[in-house]
Amino acid sequence: MELFRYMKKDVVSRNRSGRQVAYTRRGTDIVESLGSGYAGKRTVPTVWVTARNGQKWEIPVDPKTGKVPDEYLYARFLSTRQGSRSGKERNILIDIGKDADTLHEIPSGGFTPQQLIETGWWQAVNESDIVGIDDTGALAFARELEDAAHSAQAQGKKMIFLMPEESAERARRILAKDFGANEIKKAVRNGGIIIKEGNPGRGAAGCYVSMQETSSLKTPVIILRNGWDEETLVHEFTHHLRHVDSTREGLTRTPLRLNANGERVSSRRYDPRELNSALNLEEASTVAESLARIQEPSSGANGYYANTKVHGDTPYRRYLHDRDLLVSPKGGPSKGRRAERQVKEKFGKTAISHLGYYRPGTNAATYYEKRKSEGTLPKAVKPPKKEKSGPDMTGYTGPGTVGAEAAKSGNRRLTRANR
Repeated sequence: MELFRYMKKDVVSRNRSGRQVAYTRRGTDIVESLGSGYAGKRTVPTVWVTARNGQKWEIPVDPKTGKVPDEYLYARFLSTRQGSRSGKERNILIDIGKDADTLHEIPSGGFTPQQLIETGWWQAVNESDIVGIDDTGALAFARELEDAAHSAQAQGKKMIFLMPEESAERARRILAKDFGANEIKKAVRNGGIIIKEGNPGRGAAGCYVSMQETSSLKTPVIILRNGWDEETLVHEFTHHLRHVDSTREGLTRTPLRLNANGERVSSRRYDPRELNSALNLEEASTVAESLARIQEPSSGANGYYANTKVHGDTPYRRYLHDRDLLVSPKGGPSKGRRAERQVKEKFGKTAISHLGYYRPGTNAATYYEKRKSEGTLPKAVKPPKKEKSGPDMTGYTGPGTVGAEAAKSGNRRLTRANR
């Protein structure tokens, strides 16, 4: 935040000829995550840019440099309900599979918010490309899930893996093995997801950042600590399905409040006891489902088992009790509706159902029974029929390149920011 602390006035952005093209002012996103051991909240600095046509855009930036990190460009590209001039939902597979007429080169160190708005890409992602983000050459970053069922393989192109290729390949194999084709398709039905290695926060092996009403960043993100294992990835991806798959219900759907757009409601709108109780249930039922899915139990207990007391005198014994309970000796690990049924039928017999990590709040089983008696558990809904959108690529080469220098490259136009 130091970069913006002393910005008392709006900053004017001008192009090379001196014409005013944008005003900027600082802002802040509030981002809340679900993690293995705590639920974190952090702020992401943003800059509001007012374009020449009067439209205002909020763009997240790196607090140290004031530039837009590539991760946020990926996030904008994968957020199909944003970045279309027509307002219609964009098609990721069409966009990444076809070159636009205008190609923007990322400046050294990244775009400033003003430069990004001047390209026109942020406002209309489907009308131009950024080198390495959504041009066809970016397919190296968004490959198919080769080991998945044929009908789900292409959906891997809606997942961005920001990690070494060896780790990315392992993550693709795990997702294809532990989740069914229908689940993969539902996971990216309304946009993509970013899965990256990094610091998920204090005490966490991983964390999940869902779509949130408080944030301009609408693409879900999974953050895995270096050295992550199968269970960590499956746990966080299960969180994702519990948030985005509205055909789930009861224990298999998040008890946290979502708004009409499927975004997580800010914790500021909760009674603290209610929020913590919901978090206990969210984590406990996610742990149970991930145990039903993984191929082998981890060498150590999931951290939440230190906050349970039944079915074993150590956290690891309680963990193994639940694994044995949730995995059929004959059928082995499960996925799809079968994994969901295991949770629904056996959750009350697990050690993790007694999770009471978040305080003040009731443990998972008690809160589940409360919601069940009230009739307020999530109910399954049929997915709405999608409206048919127009072409995803329009070949638009209009005023989106204000302030950029264009150079011809075959039949395409390459733009470079001036500043």
